[in-house]
Amino acid sequence: MPNSQVQKNTILEVKELNAWFGDFHAVKNINLKVEQNDILALIGPSGCGKSTFIRTINRLHEEVPGARVTGEVRLLGQDIYKMDPVKIRRQVGMVFQKPNPFPGLSIFENVAVGLKLSGIQRKSILTEIVEKSLKQAALWNEVKDKLNEPGTSLSGGQQQRLCIARALAVTPPILLMDEPTSALDPISTARIEDLLQDLKKYVTIVIVTHNMQQASRVSTKTAFFLSGELIEFGDTSQVFTKPNKQKTEEYITGRFG
Repeated sequence: MPNSQVQKNTILEVKELNAWFGDFHAVKNINLKVEQNDILALIGPSGCGKSTFIRTINRLHEEVPGARVTGEVRLLGQDIYKMDPVKIRRQVGMVFQKPNPFPGLSIFENVAVGLKLSGIQRKSILTEIVEKSLKQAALWNEVKDKLNEPGTSLSGGQQQRLCIARALAVTPPILLMDEPTSALDPISTARIEDLLQDLKKYVTIVIVTHNMQQASRVSTKTAFFLSGELIEFGDTSQVFTKPNKQKTEEYITGRFG
């Protein structure tokens, strides 16, 4: 029978990546590939290097005094450490643990801010992209009649979806999410999890989570980090049901962490 699998494009390729804070070796010799439309969950105990790893992907790590990186991170084939960091951050969206809409800006302006910084000023184009982004973030129906109200006036869950819309507006090929639901209530968390399944049609997602159930529900691939090392990486169904490494099984079953 012919092979029916669709060949996916590699969005992100990481080779021998190391990251330090001063003398502390936080991320050690990471090698992995993330393919188009994957949702990659990064799991592991606190302090194992997950958040540091994703901050190397959008070059936020190097903003910390004393921090440094070696190795390669290729986004769509280009080495991000040989590119302008500002350009990289336009291509790598970031959603943080706590919602961070820009204070003093309206809902509309919060979504449009990245577009304006990239040179788009025409109101008709901004309006079209803002609406599209809010729809992609499953927020449009809740805010379409109050776009001029402050972004900070929304509930916590709505603010996080606003931040997702803001990241999507500049059409990044990859979206990084650092524990995006840890500060939210269960209903808002479920909304975000449902949203991720729709978003992977448009964007590749890397999500840091401490919630094993969340990782198993939302992701297609899982990477288990421990003490800065990548212990296991593979299809989520395999990692959670038949892990190759004993440490992975011990962590997933709650024997440590």
